[in-house]
Amino acid sequence: MIDSQSVKTIGASEGRGFDGGKKTKGRKRHIVVDTMGNLVQVIVHAANIHDTKAGCDVLKSVVEKCPTFEAFSGDAGYRGTAVEFVENT
Repeated sequence: MIDSQSVKTIGASEGRGFDGGKKTKGRKRHIVVDTMGNLVQVIVHAANIHDTKAGCDVLKSVVEKCPTFEAFSGDAGYRGTAVEFVENT
């Protein structure tokens, strides 16, 4: 399962952006867990990077770490390029 969460940050930093969907200025974290809820991968980046782009980066990392990875479940934010990546892997 993959999901993201935007979190507010204070102060200026390079890794900060504006998530227009959630109206949050800060960072976004993408978390992947297995069916037992065990943490598989976390990636943190500026909040202005869309889930479809970041989803591909997260899933590439998961596939490298866990070559037996077969399927994922995510919300509609991950459709498009992230789904295509999984289908072609």
